[in-house]
Amino acid sequence: MGNVIWGSILSAFLIVLILFLIHGFYQRQLRKKLDQINALQESLADLQAKLKEKERRENFRVKLLEQECTFELIDFGDKLLERLKHRQGEGKIRDISGTGLKLICDYDLPVRKHIFLQLHFMLQDEEFSFKGKIVRKEELMNDIIYGIEFIEADSNEQQRLFQVIQKLEIERRKKTK
Repeated sequence: MGNVIWGSILSAFLIVLILFLIHGFYQRQLRKKLDQINALQESLADLQAKLKEKERRENFRVKLLEQECTFELIDFGDKLLERLKHRQGEGKIRDISGTGLKLICDYDLPVRKHIFLQLHFMLQDEEFSFKGKIVRKEELMNDIIYGIEFIEADSNEQQRLFQVIQKLEIERRKKTK
């Protein structure tokens, strides 16, 4: 009978010891995972800050003195507008960034109809051509101003545009000093 009691006590002790070891193992695993989560959160915060800075630089807008621009309507989200496909027009660029521009033109287009156009313009004696999507429309007195987002843009072409925009802004700041 004494052996049975000691056997039971020893079994209970071994079970408690095994449970304690399992608990310790999982606590260490949990601590490692929490450390990994913290490291990933710090890395994510750093990447978000870098992305925000990159977007700030890319979306930097420079006002233009109504730079001329030509465009061609190339695609529509509404089949009723297909008759306008390949229609060409002229406009003036009010301001520009590496990701889009504001275009003043005489066409009165429905902004909600997913209108795509090919834009052609010159800046600092450099020729640019971008595919764009109309994302916004403003009407000011007699002007219709469209916000156009560049789409499917080649990253080298966008970088070249960004460099020209920076050069324009530097020249403008020199003139105002």
